[in-house]
Amino acid sequence: MQTLTIEGMTCNACATHVRKALEGVPGVRSAQVAYPQGTAEVQADAGVSFATLAAAVAGAGYAATDAVANAVRAGLQPAEPSDSAARGDGRGLRIAILGSGGAAMAAAIKAAGAGAQVTLIERGTIGGTCVNVGCVPSKIMIRAAHVAHLRRQSPFDAGISVTPPAVRRDKLLAQQQSRVDELRHTKYESILLSQHNITSVRGSARFTDAHTLAVTLQDGTVQTVGFDQCLIATGAHPAIPP
Repeated sequence: MQTLTIEGMTCNACATHVRKALEGVPGVRSAQVAYPQGTAEVQADAGVSFATLAAAVAGAGYAATDAVANAVRAGLQPAEPSDSAARGDGRGLRIAILGSGGAAMAAAIKAAGAGAQVTLIERGTIGGTCVNVGCVPSKIMIRAAHVAHLRRQSPFDAGISVTPPAVRRDKLLAQQQSRVDELRHTKYESILLSQHNITSVRGSARFTDAHTLAVTLQDGTVQTVGFDQCLIATGAHPAIPP
């Protein structure tokens, strides 16, 4: 059994998402995820590495660390043999990844866990659509609207007096952005900082040849990034028809 520490969960629904992601990994027989404890206990075949499990968790929008290794660092128990020796298929590879959303992060974590040196390049905001402009901010406003509706009208108005709400949009937006910033740091920025094999570069990249990128950094200077393999995970944008 492997025990993982899961970061970024905010409710029991998050635990369900993590469990489904882990159980979708080939070789995983079962996964038990506890939101209050922030842990996942995974029963899996011997060939399923921690890096593979962490990549599945990252693909669901969360972060996983090795609970045993965390305990060792904290001095809580002696070290146990890890599966790092089995992660030899990526050692020596230089991987460049364009983008920092869910797909980019999952690939970066798995490649780094296999021993590759990863350079992750992002020209905008770290984290992709979900946490910044999609799922998280929209659900915050949807929930706020639902609360406002219930204060104005509900099936129990005969026994509970109603109070039409005063909606202060500026304060709602501030609360929304604060939560977005918190989850972006938990699910993306802190992971990049904790992964020694991943280097984050902020800038706009272009190919100069089959194994080289020129990255224009935010200060205007250009950094050259060499790679053996490159993943373009920059997402998509809507196309407006004629």
